[in-house]
Amino acid sequence: MSIQRNENKHYTFQDFLSWDEGSRYEIFDGVPVLLASPTTKHQGVVSFLTIAFGMYFKGEKCRVFPSPFTVRFSEIDDYDNADNVFEPDLSIICNKHQLDKFGCQGAPELIVEVLSPSTSRNDRIQKYNAYQKFGVPEYWIVDPLNETVEVYVLDGGIYQRGNVYGREDVIKSHQFEHLEIIGEEMFSYGE
Repeated sequence: MSIQRNENKHYTFQDFLSWDEGSRYEIFDGVPVLLASPTTKHQGVVSFLTIAFGMYFKGEKCRVFPSPFTVRFSEIDDYDNADNVFEPDLSIICNKHQLDKFGCQGAPELIVEVLSPSTSRNDRIQKYNAYQKFGVPEYWIVDPLNETVEVYVLDGGIYQRGNVYGREDVIKSHQFEHLEIIGEEMFSYGE
């Protein structure tokens, strides 16, 4: 069931909590945006990365959280009334104090978004700008259709595009030195 959007209303996390559990929305600057239904390839990439990241961080302080997992951003640290509420495909959180019963308050160390045709613009523009603004140190955009991974690294508050990887490459994190993902394995998972 879709929510009744009111063009004059500024939505927050409290509204998000009141929506039906089947509702798949995020909030961008107070405006609800419907999430896409993921494809099998999309979910294969998310599944592969969840396993690979989980193995890499086993026994470490960082934790891997796949969607649905809520990440809230607030300019005034009022996370109960945050007006930017996202469900990234994958979030790596290394500070346990950011976690509460609803998800993560503030910027995870790394966010991965796997593109869907209907929402790729949101991931490439709106989420990119929000993650940059709120200080997410590393942002991966995975394109399962074109089989590429773009790694963005925050430098002085601005994202710099690091490497662009393809299916034949070994994908590396900027901040997690030994984290390596084999593109061939990731893009073929779930095919």
